[in-house]
Amino acid sequence: MKPYNNRTLRIAALAVRMLLGIFFIVSAVAKLIDIDRFEVYIFSYNILSLNTSFLVARVVIICEMLVGIGLVANLFKRWVDTCAMLMLVGFTLFLGYACLIGREDSCQCMGALVDIDPTRSILKNALLILLLLFAMGARPWQWRPRWFVWLPAVIAPVVTVFILSAPDNWLFGPSDEIYNADEFATAIQPDGLLDTLNLDEGRHVLAFLTPGCPFCRMADEKLTHICRRNDLDSAAFVYLCPTADSTLAPLTLDTTTFIRPCYLIPSLTYALITYGQRPIVFLTDQGRVVGTCHYRNIDERRLVEFLAPKK
Repeated sequence: MKPYNNRTLRIAALAVRMLLGIFFIVSAVAKLIDIDRFEVYIFSYNILSLNTSFLVARVVIICEMLVGIGLVANLFKRWVDTCAMLMLVGFTLFLGYACLIGREDSCQCMGALVDIDPTRSILKNALLILLLLFAMGARPWQWRPRWFVWLPAVIAPVVTVFILSAPDNWLFGPSDEIYNADEFATAIQPDGLLDTLNLDEGRHVLAFLTPGCPFCRMADEKLTHICRRNDLDSAAFVYLCPTADSTLAPLTLDTTTFIRPCYLIPSLTYALITYGQRPIVFLTDQGRVVGTCHYRNIDERRLVEFLAPKK
């Protein structure tokens, strides 16, 4: 688009351009601050694997940062304008898909700063597209930076994002969490507290969670979407939460705290088994704990292979 002939319009377009750039940068930073939730939001569509969702979340953030910097700097105008428009159109199409499948939760467009549903976010993007079309009339600076100037500016956001928030699968591998094996074995024995759950039969993913714990909520969401995406047996996933009632019998089922139902067990038993850790996930085979993990190193492939029918 050619620059406006009118000087006032050119100045206004430049101002709008810089404001759009700031918006892109703020949006990227907001997602980075709340990246755990952004990752799970992408994963919740059951299209990408959990590890791929980690990577895609960071690519989106980096692209928003680069476009924002380009708009504010008013350099490489044609490339920046094209990328900004493609991003806005792509985001809008994705939000349209979200509306079609009935999603009404926050689209995470602004991280935790603004809770906005897909429908309102589409309207927001429509406004941004109109503003971008107007901002395309700004006159670019005549100065063209050399490669040793612009290349570090491109590399810096990439390095910054991956240093500040490296993907969980890069940092956390399989781990052996500390727990009380004797107390757990006692609880699943006949007439034990967990006897009615039949944990000594077949394979289970046993999650010890605590209401109000954001990390437990994250573990719940990851496990739920792994189950749905891979069509795993939902009965194999068992949640246990502590309660102040020390004489709870039989086990009470809570269906409101987490996405999946959870069984309430006395807080003392919970603490004795887990040593107070939260969340902690057991992989059990015929009542024997064969693996453990926390919310950071939940491995989708590992769970799928563990729960796959034996050949």
